[in-house]
Amino acid sequence: MKGILVLTTLALTLVAGFAFATEAPTVQGEYMEARSASVYVGACHFGAEYVEGGREATAVWNIHEGNWNGVSLKNLTVVAVISAKNNLAIDAKTRKSVLYMDANTTPEQRAALKDLLTTKRADVLGEVVATETTSIAFTKKGTKYDVTVSDILALSANRYPCAGCTQPHQIWYKPLTTIQNAIVGKSEIYRYKDTHLPVTWQQSGAENNVFVGNFSM
Repeated sequence: MKGILVLTTLALTLVAGFAFATEAPTVQGEYMEARSASVYVGACHFGAEYVEGGREATAVWNIHEGNWNGVSLKNLTVVAVISAKNNLAIDAKTRKSVLYMDANTTPEQRAALKDLLTTKRADVLGEVVATETTSIAFTKKGTKYDVTVSDILALSANRYPCAGCTQPHQIWYKPLTTIQNAIVGKSEIYRYKDTHLPVTWQQSGAENNVFVGNFSM
């Protein structure tokens, strides 16, 4: 009887271990987020933007490796443009988003990408009102990041050299999703225009409105 109990306990441990392994993060890569409000700025500037600003964001997942639903997502990039009625820092209920996927992806990859994000990041996206397939380019050189989505979106940013290069008490926001090694960045070009969301913007100067880091989900 004692031997049976030991074997039963071992079997349950193995099953639990297998279940934990299947729930472990399977998709990893680099994350970039640009907001329509400065995330790193003085208190007066933050206060002036908080009420009327910060209602839009762009989230970029540049996948280095991983599979979802048995489909490889390695080296793919997916972009979400997110909008809400109020500052995104306090409004998760009215969020709407558009997903942009690269035209070079297969139908299976696009289905897997959408299912991954709506399953793992539903709180970030809110209601996905459209999914569009178009050309996407993501490049990184040193601390410089460039993202383009056809003629719809252009985002060019330069992150600070290190996390300790900024004053923590002047970073007023957190990224919309959990990321590792988050560092603030400054966008130099940031413009967006499409018909799916009732928002458009054309940044006129450099802004400290970007986060970059690593993600796993």
